[in-house]
Amino acid sequence: MTTTKRLTAVVLLLALVLAGVLVLRPTGSTLAAWSDEVTVTVPTLRTGGVRMDVTPSAGTTATVGMSGDVSGTWRPSTVRVSVDGRALTGAELTGSRVEYRVAAAGGTCPTTAATYTATPSGTATDVPVTGGQPLAGARTLCLTFVPTDRIRIELGSRTVSFATTLDGVTVAPATWTTTGSWATELRVTPGPSVTGPTCSSIHPRVTLGWDWNRAGMSVDVARWSVQVADGGTWREVATLMPAQRTVTVGPSDFTGHDAGTHTVRVVAVLTDGTTVPGTTHTEIRIDGTVTCA
Repeated sequence: MTTTKRLTAVVLLLALVLAGVLVLRPTGSTLAAWSDEVTVTVPTLRTGGVRMDVTPSAGTTATVGMSGDVSGTWRPSTVRVSVDGRALTGAELTGSRVEYRVAAAGGTCPTTAATYTATPSGTATDVPVTGGQPLAGARTLCLTFVPTDRIRIELGSRTVSFATTLDGVTVAPATWTTTGSWATELRVTPGPSVTGPTCSSIHPRVTLGWDWNRAGMSVDVARWSVQVADGGTWREVATLMPAQRTVTVGPSDFTGHDAGTHTVRVVAVLTDGTTVPGTTHTEIRIDGTVTCA
């Protein structure tokens, strides 16, 4: 083979080698672009954690506990008290208490000292719950509302709602936390009431009579106020001693009132200054004399 033919063959061989290198070289900026893969079955993975389990029971009780990967302890942390969907501030509830007790075996609520207590005050609506140690395991909580006399007068016989927040934390060395909530409601014990007045005519006057139900309050009547409607307000026409349940009034007691029919009520003024208006009113007619309308 001639020299020229040999050179031509070598050049062609080099060209083929270079072309192969260009085709097979790695792509991109990595050191190597060749890869391989293998599919391997692994166990299901999950993250650890805990949760609060709250199961409301009959009345104002609920069973509370924690579940998850590790054990923990829990306790009530705050409570919000509402009436007709409106949250009451601590100032509106001052003197009242929300108490929590741990039920005995079988779910019976004890009458012993409260385990936890919320004492409302200030402008906040979420009231801190204090006292007691965190609880472990599933336990039943019993809620009790202890209203002041003023709250009984304002909210007696009405339904009040309680929204309790519960906080939980795992035992060391885990540091997971969780929260739960419990909503319940109860009817406030009826407050004191004034029934009447009734009216009987004794020409030229009338005798008004009424009844008083103290409803077990710690305070009692300091005096009675007999009042007549005067535009958009009430004007006192007589003040009476606590033991009285009737009064006779005549034209001189209604000086300044025009002739016609007027509305009269009796109000209990308590020793702390709180007032309890009668549940009903009566009508009298003033026309030179006073008669029952």
